[in-house]
Amino acid sequence: MRSKATANQVDDYLEKLTPEKRLLAQEVRRIIHGAVAHLEECVRWDSACYFFYGPVCYFASSRSGIHFGFFRGKELSDSARRLVSRNGQTPHIKIRTLEDINEGYFADLVREAVLLNQN
Repeated sequence: MRSKATANQVDDYLEKLTPEKRLLAQEVRRIIHGAVAHLEECVRWDSACYFFYGPVCYFASSRSGIHFGFFRGKELSDSARRLVSRNGQTPHIKIRTLEDINEGYFADLVREAVLLNQN
């Protein structure tokens, strides 16, 4: 079994982002931790990743902001229909500004993704 990673990996990842992207990533990170407190947090595949009985979600730098993605995103209900996937990418939400962040919707997606992994 994987050992629990320290938050320092993700802290280091955030430090390498531009200030604008760092602000967006910090807000997404806060929402993830608020939605499900017991997720394992680490850096994998050049992304901040969250695990619980397997991979749950991630955020990663993109050209114009960050992507907030879900490894089983095609199975999520996605009530707001914001998850996109092109060319085999993991379904994700494009976040360019703080206005693109919907705390309730994002937290619901994280909780639903965790439930998928538990079943």
